[in-house]
Amino acid sequence: MSKILIIDPGKGWGHFVSKMYCYQKLAESLNSKIIFLTKKSTQAKHYLKLSSFCEEVIYLDEPERGLKNIFKNIKSFFNNICNINKLNFERCFVFHPSIRYLLIAKFSKAKSIWGLGLRFQNFFLKKDKKLYLSFFSKTIQDDNEALEFVKKITSLKNINFKPLQSTMVDFRDTVGIIIAASGNEKRWSIKNYIKVINYLIDKNFKKFLIISGIDQSKEELLLKEKFSDKIEMTFTSNKKISDIIPYLKKCKFCVGNDTGFSHLSINLDIETVIIHGDCPPQSYSDLINHIDIDEDIVRSATSIHTITTDKVLKKLSDFLYRRDGRVV
Repeated sequence: MSKILIIDPGKGWGHFVSKMYCYQKLAESLNSKIIFLTKKSTQAKHYLKLSSFCEEVIYLDEPERGLKNIFKNIKSFFNNICNINKLNFERCFVFHPSIRYLLIAKFSKAKSIWGLGLRFQNFFLKKDKKLYLSFFSKTIQDDNEALEFVKKITSLKNINFKPLQSTMVDFRDTVGIIIAASGNEKRWSIKNYIKVINYLIDKNFKKFLIISGIDQSKEELLLKEKFSDKIEMTFTSNKKISDIIPYLKKCKFCVGNDTGFSHLSINLDIETVIIHGDCPPQSYSDLINHIDIDEDIVRSATSIHTITTDKVLKKLSDFLYRRDGRVV
Protein backbone atom coordinates (compact mmCIF):
# COMPACT_ATOMS: atom_id res chain seq x y z
CA MET A 1 0.00 0.00 0.00
CA SER A 2 1.33 3.43 -0.95
CA LYS A 3 1.70 6.39 1.43
CA ILE A 4 0.63 10.00 1.05
CA LEU A 5 1.58 13.09 3.05
CA ILE A 6 -1.04 15.55 4.26
CA ILE A 7 0.20 18.92 5.47
CA ASP A 8 -2.46 20.50 7.65
CA PRO A 9 -1.33 22.57 10.66
CA GLY A 10 -4.93 22.91 11.82
CA LYS A 11 -6.70 25.80 13.51
CA GLY A 12 -7.03 24.13 16.87
CA TRP A 13 -7.59 20.47 17.48
CA GLY A 14 -11.38 20.54 17.35
CA HIS A 15 -11.33 21.97 13.85
CA PHE A 16 -8.65 19.48 12.82
CA VAL A 17 -10.38 16.36 14.13
CA SER A 18 -13.66 17.43 12.52
CA LYS A 19 -12.03 16.83 9.11
CA MET A 20 -10.95 13.25 9.81
CA TYR A 21 -13.82 11.70 7.88
CA CYS A 22 -12.58 13.54 4.75
CA TYR A 23 -9.05 12.25 5.26
CA GLN A 24 -10.30 8.72 5.87
CA LYS A 25 -12.14 8.82 2.55
CA LEU A 26 -9.06 10.22 0.80
CA ALA A 27 -6.93 7.34 2.11
CA GLU A 28 -9.58 4.80 1.13
CA SER A 29 -10.06 6.23 -2.36
CA LEU A 30 -6.32 6.37 -3.09
CA ASN A 31 -5.68 3.00 -1.39
CA SER A 32 -3.02 4.69 0.72
CA LYS A 33 -1.91 5.25 4.29
CA ILE A 34 -1.64 8.85 5.46
CA ILE A 35 1.31 10.57 7.08
CA PHE A 36 0.22 13.81 8.76
CA LEU A 37 2.44 16.84 9.17
CA THR A 38 0.58 19.06 11.62
CA LYS A 39 0.95 21.25 14.70
CA LYS A 40 1.29 19.72 18.13
CA SER A 41 -1.80 21.68 19.20
CA THR A 42 -3.99 19.36 17.08
CA GLN A 43 -3.20 16.55 19.57
CA ALA A 44 -3.32 14.18 16.58
CA LYS A 45 -0.94 11.56 17.98
CA HIS A 46 -3.38 10.81 20.80
CA TYR A 47 -6.44 9.92 18.73
CA LEU A 48 -4.90 8.73 15.46
CA LYS A 49 -2.45 6.15 16.80
CA LEU A 50 -5.03 3.35 16.60
CA SER A 51 -6.65 4.46 13.34
CA SER A 52 -6.36 2.15 10.34
CA PHE A 53 -5.74 4.86 7.74
CA CYS A 54 -2.97 6.83 9.50
CA GLU A 55 0.61 5.61 9.16
CA GLU A 56 2.27 8.31 11.27
CA VAL A 57 1.85 11.78 12.76
CA ILE A 58 4.75 14.23 12.65
CA TYR A 59 4.55 17.48 14.56
CA LEU A 60 5.80 20.59 12.80
CA ASP A 61 8.94 22.37 13.88
CA GLU A 62 7.07 25.65 14.17
CA PRO A 63 8.43 29.13 13.33
CA GLU A 64 8.57 31.96 15.84
CA ARG A 65 7.50 35.55 15.31
CA GLY A 66 9.93 38.42 14.87
CA LEU A 67 12.91 39.31 12.69
CA LYS A 68 15.32 38.19 15.41
CA ASN A 69 14.19 34.61 14.77
CA ILE A 70 14.73 34.66 11.00
CA PHE A 71 17.69 32.26 11.00
CA LYS A 72 16.02 29.98 13.52
CA ASN A 73 12.91 29.91 11.33
CA ILE A 74 14.91 29.07 8.22
CA LYS A 75 16.39 26.17 10.14
CA SER A 76 12.93 25.00 11.29
CA PHE A 77 11.72 25.18 7.67
CA PHE A 78 14.44 22.82 6.48
CA ASN A 79 14.02 20.62 9.57
CA ASN A 80 10.44 19.97 8.47
CA ILE A 81 11.59 19.06 4.99
CA CYS A 82 14.29 16.77 6.37
CA ASN A 83 11.81 15.04 8.70
CA ILE A 84 9.30 14.21 5.98
CA ASN A 85 11.95 13.23 3.43
CA LYS A 86 12.97 10.38 5.71
CA LEU A 87 9.62 8.80 4.95
CA ASN A 88 8.57 6.94 1.84
CA PHE A 89 5.58 8.80 0.38
CA GLU A 90 4.58 9.44 -3.22
CA ARG A 91 2.08 12.30 -3.14
CA CYS A 92 1.57 15.35 -0.96
CA PHE A 93 -1.65 17.30 -0.27
CA VAL A 94 -1.45 20.73 1.36
CA PHE A 95 -4.69 21.58 3.20
CA HIS A 96 -3.63 25.10 4.15
CA PRO A 97 -3.37 28.35 2.10
CA SER A 98 0.08 29.38 3.38
CA ILE A 99 2.96 29.58 0.92
CA ARG A 100 5.25 28.25 3.65
CA TYR A 101 3.55 24.86 3.78
CA LEU A 102 3.36 24.62 0.00
CA LEU A 103 7.11 25.31 -0.24
CA ILE A 104 7.78 22.54 2.28
CA ALA A 105 5.94 20.23 -0.11
CA LYS A 106 7.82 21.62 -3.13
CA PHE A 107 11.20 20.96 -1.50
CA SER A 108 10.16 17.45 -0.46
CA LYS A 109 10.59 14.25 -2.44
CA ALA A 110 6.92 14.17 -3.41
CA LYS A 111 6.39 13.32 -7.06
CA SER A 112 2.93 14.87 -7.14
CA ILE A 113 1.77 17.90 -5.13
CA TRP A 114 -1.76 19.18 -4.63
CA GLY A 115 -2.69 22.34 -2.74
CA LEU A 116 -5.64 24.59 -2.05
CA GLY A 117 -4.26 27.17 -4.47
CA LEU A 118 -5.68 30.10 -2.54
CA ARG A 119 -4.29 33.52 -3.49
CA PHE A 120 -0.48 33.41 -4.00
CA GLN A 121 -0.40 29.61 -3.75
CA ASN A 122 -2.24 29.62 -7.06
CA PHE A 123 0.89 30.58 -9.01
CA PHE A 124 2.82 27.53 -7.78
CA LEU A 125 0.35 24.76 -8.62
CA LYS A 126 -0.81 23.07 -11.79
CA LYS A 127 -4.41 23.73 -12.81
CA ASP A 128 -5.55 20.16 -12.24
CA LYS A 129 -3.96 19.97 -8.77
CA LYS A 130 -5.60 22.82 -6.90
CA LEU A 131 -9.02 23.55 -5.46
CA TYR A 132 -9.15 27.25 -6.34
CA LEU A 133 -8.65 27.83 -10.06
CA SER A 134 -7.50 31.45 -9.89
CA PHE A 135 -6.00 34.03 -7.58
CA PHE A 136 -9.41 35.72 -7.37
CA SER A 137 -11.52 32.63 -6.68
CA LYS A 138 -14.13 33.04 -3.98
CA THR A 139 -13.18 31.04 -0.91
CA ILE A 140 -15.33 28.16 0.24
CA GLN A 141 -16.77 28.34 3.75
CA ASP A 142 -13.97 27.08 5.99
CA ASP A 143 -15.83 24.03 7.33
CA ASN A 144 -16.41 22.75 3.79
CA GLU A 145 -13.05 23.61 2.24
CA ALA A 146 -11.36 20.30 3.10
CA LEU A 147 -14.49 18.40 2.05
CA GLU A 148 -14.60 20.07 -1.38
CA PHE A 149 -10.85 19.58 -1.86
CA VAL A 150 -11.12 15.85 -1.16
CA LYS A 151 -14.08 15.63 -3.54
CA LYS A 152 -11.97 17.17 -6.28
CA ILE A 153 -8.97 14.90 -5.61
CA THR A 154 -11.09 11.74 -5.56
CA SER A 155 -13.78 12.80 -8.08
CA LEU A 156 -16.40 11.72 -5.54
CA LYS A 157 -19.74 13.56 -5.49
CA ASN A 158 -20.60 12.74 -1.88
CA ILE A 159 -18.52 11.96 1.20
CA ASN A 160 -20.43 10.78 4.25
CA PHE A 161 -19.21 11.08 7.81
CA LYS A 162 -17.45 8.05 9.26
CA PRO A 163 -16.20 8.00 12.89
CA LEU A 164 -12.64 7.11 13.78
CA GLN A 165 -13.76 4.41 16.22
CA SER A 166 -16.93 3.09 17.79
CA THR A 167 -17.77 1.25 21.01
CA MET A 168 -20.57 -1.29 21.43
CA VAL A 169 -23.66 0.34 22.94
CA ASP A 170 -23.78 -2.26 25.72
CA PHE A 171 -20.45 -0.98 27.06
CA ARG A 172 -21.63 2.63 27.32
CA ASP A 173 -22.79 3.55 30.81
CA THR A 174 -21.65 7.17 31.27
CA VAL A 175 -22.74 10.70 30.36
CA GLY A 176 -20.00 13.08 29.24
CA ILE A 177 -20.16 16.70 30.45
CA ILE A 178 -17.63 18.74 28.49
CA ILE A 179 -16.83 21.88 30.46
CA ALA A 180 -13.35 22.21 28.92
CA ALA A 181 -12.76 24.90 26.30
CA SER A 182 -9.84 26.75 24.75
CA GLY A 183 -11.05 30.17 25.88
CA ASN A 184 -13.72 32.02 27.87
CA GLU A 185 -15.61 32.80 24.67
CA LYS A 186 -16.44 29.07 24.41
CA ARG A 187 -17.17 28.38 28.08
CA TRP A 188 -20.77 28.17 29.18
CA SER A 189 -21.13 28.90 32.90
CA ILE A 190 -20.37 26.11 35.39
CA LYS A 191 -23.50 27.21 37.27
CA ASN A 192 -25.50 26.30 34.19
CA TYR A 193 -23.81 22.91 33.94
CA ILE A 194 -24.77 22.22 37.56
CA LYS A 195 -28.41 22.63 36.53
CA VAL A 196 -27.86 20.34 33.54
CA ILE A 197 -26.34 17.64 35.77
CA ASN A 198 -29.22 17.96 38.25
CA TYR A 199 -31.65 17.54 35.35
CA LEU A 200 -29.85 14.39 34.16
CA ILE A 201 -29.77 12.98 37.71
CA ASP A 202 -33.54 13.42 37.79
CA LYS A 203 -33.65 11.34 34.59
CA ASN A 204 -31.82 8.58 36.49
CA PHE A 205 -28.33 9.02 35.00
CA LYS A 206 -25.84 8.15 37.73
CA LYS A 207 -22.40 7.97 36.11
CA PHE A 208 -20.67 11.06 34.68
CA LEU A 209 -17.40 11.89 32.96
CA ILE A 210 -16.52 15.53 33.65
CA ILE A 211 -14.18 16.56 30.85
CA SER A 212 -12.26 19.59 32.05
CA GLY A 213 -8.97 21.29 31.30
CA ILE A 214 -5.90 21.85 33.45
CA ASP A 215 -7.13 25.33 34.45
CA GLN A 216 -10.56 24.16 35.61
CA SER A 217 -9.69 22.44 38.89
CA LYS A 218 -11.88 24.93 40.78
CA GLU A 219 -14.90 23.95 38.71
CA GLU A 220 -14.12 20.30 39.43
CA LEU A 221 -14.04 21.00 43.17
CA LEU A 222 -17.40 22.75 42.96
CA LEU A 223 -18.93 19.74 41.18
CA LYS A 224 -17.45 17.37 43.75
CA GLU A 225 -19.00 19.39 46.57
CA LYS A 226 -22.40 19.41 44.85
CA PHE A 227 -22.62 15.84 43.62
CA SER A 228 -20.09 13.48 45.24
CA ASP A 229 -22.76 11.85 47.41
CA LYS A 230 -25.29 11.51 44.56
CA ILE A 231 -23.45 10.24 41.49
CA GLU A 232 -20.24 8.60 40.35
CA MET A 233 -17.92 11.11 38.66
CA THR A 234 -14.61 10.85 36.81
CA PHE A 235 -12.59 14.05 36.38
CA THR A 236 -9.95 14.75 33.75
CA SER A 237 -8.06 17.97 34.55
CA ASN A 238 -4.99 15.95 35.58
CA LYS A 239 -5.22 13.46 32.70
CA LYS A 240 -3.68 13.41 29.22
CA ILE A 241 -5.94 13.14 26.18
CA SER A 242 -4.78 9.58 25.54
CA ASP A 243 -5.86 8.70 29.10
CA ILE A 244 -9.26 10.34 28.68
CA ILE A 245 -10.19 8.57 25.44
CA PRO A 246 -10.99 5.16 27.06
CA TYR A 247 -13.40 6.90 29.44
CA LEU A 248 -14.91 8.99 26.65
CA LYS A 249 -15.58 5.87 24.54
CA LYS A 250 -17.88 4.61 27.33
CA CYS A 251 -20.21 7.61 27.06
CA LYS A 252 -23.82 7.13 25.99
CA PHE A 253 -23.86 10.77 24.89
CA CYS A 254 -22.09 14.04 25.69
CA VAL A 255 -23.18 17.60 26.42
CA GLY A 256 -20.75 20.48 26.34
CA ASN A 257 -18.87 23.39 24.91
CA ASP A 258 -17.82 23.72 21.29
CA THR A 259 -14.28 22.48 21.78
CA GLY A 260 -11.88 19.73 20.75
CA PHE A 261 -13.39 17.09 23.02
CA SER A 262 -16.85 17.64 21.56
CA HIS A 263 -15.57 16.94 18.06
CA LEU A 264 -13.51 14.02 19.32
CA SER A 265 -16.63 12.50 20.89
CA ILE A 266 -18.40 12.81 17.52
CA ASN A 267 -15.46 10.99 15.94
CA LEU A 268 -15.83 8.24 18.54
CA ASP A 269 -19.41 7.70 17.33
CA ILE A 270 -21.02 9.43 20.33
CA GLU A 271 -24.02 11.70 19.96
CA THR A 272 -23.07 15.09 21.32
CA VAL A 273 -25.09 18.16 22.25
CA ILE A 274 -22.82 21.13 21.52
CA ILE A 275 -23.36 24.61 22.98
CA HIS A 276 -22.10 27.28 20.57
CA GLY A 277 -21.08 30.86 21.12
CA ASP A 278 -18.43 32.76 19.21
CA CYS A 279 -18.21 30.31 16.28
CA PRO A 280 -21.03 29.10 14.01
CA PRO A 281 -21.99 25.41 14.20
CA GLN A 282 -20.39 22.73 12.05
CA SER A 283 -22.78 20.18 10.57
CA TYR A 284 -20.55 17.43 9.22
CA SER A 285 -22.32 14.61 11.12
CA ASP A 286 -25.84 13.65 12.21
CA LEU A 287 -24.34 12.87 15.62
CA ILE A 288 -24.07 16.61 16.30
CA ASN A 289 -26.96 18.29 18.11
CA HIS A 290 -26.57 22.07 18.02
CA ILE A 291 -27.62 24.59 20.63
CA ASP A 292 -26.80 27.97 19.13
CA ILE A 293 -27.33 31.61 20.02
CA ASP A 294 -30.61 33.22 18.97
CA GLU A 295 -30.79 34.74 15.49
CA ASP A 296 -30.99 38.30 16.81
CA ILE A 297 -27.78 37.91 18.85
CA VAL A 298 -24.49 39.10 17.34
CA ARG A 299 -21.84 36.40 17.49
CA SER A 300 -19.07 37.60 19.82
CA ALA A 301 -16.70 36.63 22.63
CA THR A 302 -19.60 36.89 25.12
CA SER A 303 -22.52 35.60 23.04
CA ILE A 304 -22.41 32.11 24.58
CA HIS A 305 -23.65 33.66 27.84
CA THR A 306 -26.93 34.63 26.14
CA ILE A 307 -27.85 30.93 25.90
CA THR A 308 -30.13 30.23 28.83
CA THR A 309 -30.30 27.08 30.91
CA ASP A 310 -33.98 26.73 30.00
CA LYS A 311 -33.08 26.66 26.32
CA VAL A 312 -30.45 23.98 26.84
CA LEU A 313 -32.74 21.86 29.06
CA LYS A 314 -35.52 22.06 26.45
CA LYS A 315 -33.12 20.95 23.70
CA LEU A 316 -31.75 18.24 25.95
CA SER A 317 -35.26 17.06 26.76
CA ASP A 318 -36.09 16.80 23.05
CA PHE A 319 -32.81 14.98 22.45
CA LEU A 320 -33.45 12.39 25.19
CA TYR A 321 -37.00 11.78 24.00
CA ARG A 322 -35.83 11.25 20.43
CA ARG A 323 -32.88 9.15 21.55
CA ASP A 324 -34.52 6.66 23.89
CA GLY A 325 -38.08 7.76 24.50
CA ARG A 326 -37.53 9.15 28.00
CA VAL A 327 -40.64 10.95 29.16
CA VAL A 328 -39.86 14.46 30.35
